[in-house]
Amino acid sequence: MSDQCTSAVYHLAQPGRLPSGRLVHVEDRPGALADIYLHTLHVREPLLWELNWITRHQVGNGLWQQRWTQDGRMQEPAKGLGLAVSRWEIVPDSAMPRGRAVMPVEEDGSCIWLIRAGYCTVSVRDAMNGMLERIAGDGLWLQRWEDRRGRWSASHPEPVLASPVVPMSR
Repeated sequence: MSDQCTSAVYHLAQPGRLPSGRLVHVEDRPGALADIYLHTLHVREPLLWELNWITRHQVGNGLWQQRWTQDGRMQEPAKGLGLAVSRWEIVPDSAMPRGRAVMPVEEDGSCIWLIRAGYCTVSVRDAMNGMLERIAGDGLWLQRWEDRRGRWSASHPEPVLASPVVPMSR
């Protein structure tokens, strides 16, 4: 089986879908698929539409690839390896392009997701950041950019984490 994820889909979690007390849950599925469930009271549906649209591009074009995690490693706490940085930041309306709920700011080694205020709660942002620390930071998903010589490589620079209180756009 391939170790490359071919699809990642965000869902509003139906009642009983999330483990008790959780706002975010990621499940890796056979066939290199990943489902990300978010608590229905903590996100607005337009955010999910845009996340799916952007993620389809990132994952479908191989810019981010899943390393196989079906053995339960995804549910373990982050180990703090710092291999890459990915996180959500809630930003004010004035910092976002008109009509957008989310906008990724990506560079080699990081992807910061700017989320328009009002589209998710601080609680789900924090839960998602914990999950992203595990996914990207511990290398369960790898960012793969083509270098100038035409080779694909994963980069692992020292991460610079943004304060969860101050948006990256300032």
